[in-house]
Amino acid sequence: MKALFFLYEGYVDWEISALTYMLWDSKIEIKTTALSSEVTHIGGFRIAIDLAVEECNPSDFDILIIPGGDPGELVNEKHLLNIIRGFDAQNKYIAAICGAPTFLAAAGVLKERKYSTSIEEPEYTSLFDEQYKSEKDVTVCENLITAEGNAYIEFAIEVGKKLKIFKDREDELETVLFFKNQLRG
Repeated sequence: MKALFFLYEGYVDWEISALTYMLWDSKIEIKTTALSSEVTHIGGFRIAIDLAVEECNPSDFDILIIPGGDPGELVNEKHLLNIIRGFDAQNKYIAAICGAPTFLAAAGVLKERKYSTSIEEPEYTSLFDEQYKSEKDVTVCENLITAEGNAYIEFAIEVGKKLKIFKDREDELETVLFFKNQLRG
């Protein structure tokens, strides 16, 4: 199994840190892509990218994961929008948290699909069809997994369930308790 993370300048690293750990621990191959060979996340760490976005083929991956952050001009970035459309056309999972569902809306894949997002700025909300906005922290609609930014643990768990990384329900619950610091004896 292979996961592709689309990273960009100022992405919110902590929104995907639990998910990244879960994928790594499950031996899922992780690759990163971006519009440049290096990006800096909101915490200031520079990250080297594995693949240029033009080199990414959705057929090579099982899921596309996009962390939150300020969508900025990326809502018009054709390479990003095309890769999102490519994953969706192949019915591959796309997981987007916080501001990242804006990219899904800009790519046109949220049409008549429920979604969750933390975006409230008018310049981005116009991309969404408000009648499909979910009241849930995490929303799964077909192959799309979207979430509010503060629901990053729930987001990680939902992605893990879709990728079938948990042995059983007990394993899933233990993972939640681990990330919520509830396993102390």
